[in-house]
Amino acid sequence: MFSQETLHKDFDLLTRALDASVAGVVLTDNRQQDNPIIYCNKAFEHISGYNRKEIIGHNCRFLQQEDRNQEQREHIRNAIEQGLDCFIEIRNYRKDGTLFWNELYISPIKAVDGQVTHFIGIQNDVSRRKKAELELIYQKQEMEKRIEQRTKTIKESEEYLASIISTVRESLIVLDKSHHVLSVNDHFLKTFKVSLNETIGKVLYDLGNGQWNIEKLKQMLQDVLPTNNPVEGYEVEHDFPHIGKKLMLVNAHRIELEGEYKDRILIAIEDITERREIERRKDDFLSIASHE
Repeated sequence: MFSQETLHKDFDLLTRALDASVAGVVLTDNRQQDNPIIYCNKAFEHISGYNRKEIIGHNCRFLQQEDRNQEQREHIRNAIEQGLDCFIEIRNYRKDGTLFWNELYISPIKAVDGQVTHFIGIQNDVSRRKKAELELIYQKQEMEKRIEQRTKTIKESEEYLASIISTVRESLIVLDKSHHVLSVNDHFLKTFKVSLNETIGKVLYDLGNGQWNIEKLKQMLQDVLPTNNPVEGYEVEHDFPHIGKKLMLVNAHRIELEGEYKDRILIAIEDITERREIERRKDDFLSIASHE
């Protein structure tokens, strides 16, 4: 509290203290029409670019210039009408028209009878921080857009690849390094009379109650492929319970590149049973014909 004896000296000290502050300070008179500014410190002059004569007597909204469509204005209006504290960040403009972000704290000053007579406003230029925040938000949004686009591209690529695989007239199998089935194409399911539920996640050799427990196929995957990658034209013959004897031409490739798909095994199986039978008949015919 100021004493009457030192009132002028104490007020001068307070004024000099406020002028030494790096934060902008304004005092408004809520008893006057439009709540005009009756005091501002030097920091407020520096932040706004206006001098004290241009500031005193105006409402603080002059800093918003034509940028009036800000939801923060409603918060300020409610705080002043209800005599409440308010803390916001709002776009303001200097005298030369340049934008700055104002971190604004408003607090009411009340008389003994509880009536709000004045408001004090503390203001800081937080443009650098706000710019960094907005840049981070922009970068996050751009990253999310790129991820969304990449996800869409991958999905489209997978769908495109799946449509190609489904039309291939060879049985295709993808195994993990433990020889569990990760995926098969429709041709495999139709040729070997199995369903997807009976196939995915199962060890290859356990498919169809063990009918894929083929010694020569197991030898190729366990002994040949690890040292001779890829394997091409590997013949496997087997008598399946439901579809009979099949002669299969197997190509296998183990992915060696580092990454998500490392050590996965891609297998293409071509059923050459009929083709080999035709070749055998042709050879028999030519053999008979050569002896006539």
